[in-house]
Amino acid sequence: MSGNLPVSLRPRPSRAVPAMICGLVLLAAGVVLVWAAVARLTMGVWPPFFTAGSDWLATLNWNSPGSWTAGVVLTVIGLVLLLAALVPGKFHALPLRLDPIREVSGDSRAVMSRRAVARLAAATCEHIDGVSTASATASDKEVHVSVHTPLHDTADLQHWVTDGVRSRLQASGLDPVPNITVSIRPGT
Repeated sequence: MSGNLPVSLRPRPSRAVPAMICGLVLLAAGVVLVWAAVARLTMGVWPPFFTAGSDWLATLNWNSPGSWTAGVVLTVIGLVLLLAALVPGKFHALPLRLDPIREVSGDSRAVMSRRAVARLAAATCEHIDGVSTASATASDKEVHVSVHTPLHDTADLQHWVTDGVRSRLQASGLDPVPNITVSIRPGT
């Protein structure tokens, strides 16, 4: 499905968690460096924990197998982190079918995010009689709708919700329309 989409329609994931971890590590390092600098200014010497690392490094034999192993491991970790930052993530959007517009030349393409598909499905359900609340989740191949209703007999409601969501997704231009699954929770 995503193989025929141009690269510009393939958004990268936000990578918020790795950015947060990196930010916290850099913040902690900055706090330690500021604290060590203030200690150096007030006492006239660097704190012992701060100089212990440089003293230990000065005593190392840089041509030993342990140093080479540590260097190779750190290089591999750095390359993995660099590749994680540069390689784009998985494609998380559904393609839309566009009717050709006479005034536009060239090839036009559009996508809808999975989150937008889920919101559209949930909003469609809330306009169906008998539905109190609705929520939905979407993947590339399936939309799952969870409906809460005060009705006790829910057989017809399940068909109405499934048909309503399917027709709304077809009308929005999703191509292909994902499978729709509905779970109904009757009220008390």
